Amino acid sequence: MEDDGKESYKDGDHSEDLNFEYECTSDESDDMVDVTIDKAKADTINVDGFEKLITNLTIEDIWGLVFDTESHVCEFYAEYAKCYRFVSRKDLKLVDANGNINTRQLARIRFIRHYRTGKWKVSVFESKHNHPLYPPKYRHLIAVNRGLNDVDKIQADSLRACGVKTCHIMGYMVSQKGGYDKFSFTSKDLHNHISKTKRGKFTAEIFEQRWSKIISKYGLAENE
Repeated sequence: MEDDGKESYKDGDHSEDLNFEYECTSDESDDMVDVTIDKAKADTINVDGFEKLITNLTIEDIWGLVFDTESHVCEFYAEYAKCYRFVSRKDLKLVDANGNINTRQLARIRFIRHYRTGKWKVSVFESKHNHPLYPPKYRHLIAVNRGLNDVDKIQADSLRACGVKTCHIMGYMVSQKGGYDKFSFTSKDLHNHISKTKRGKFTAEIFEQRWSKIISKYGLAENE
């Protein structure tokens, strides 16, 4: 990765850098627009009051984006990565642990925050990748995109409390959602959630009760 992070905008000096790359340039635009992420609507951002799909953003659009906070920057690029089927990571370093310049990847974006406005603006953007991306139908199964939402967790916990086996819960929820392609998690994610819930409910009192039953059942009281 070449050292192009020293660029600054003509309208003021910057105070901080924020760099994103993908895991595993263009001329600056004069039209700057404030952006917010609409979490309720997937793949959509709000640009000056108008909703726009992230996949419909042009390179010029991206160069013109301005964010109020660092968290908004992170949310935007995470959604961008999800839409284009790759994984992003936040990194402020230009070199690896051995001090070598990292050149194995292309896609990245860098933001700078100006002293005067406090706004975050794009200073470096590269959209190309040096490897094939996930097929669109599998993008929801990328590790960072997977997971049970609150509704899924409540439903899974309720079914499990009624004695329904995990495999049957999975089958029921797949049928309910209309197929695996509409699922945001895997059977492993479901098993992990249920196991975590069980561990959270396993208190010291429950342990003592079960331990007492074992002692009584096998006549081990004299061995204590």
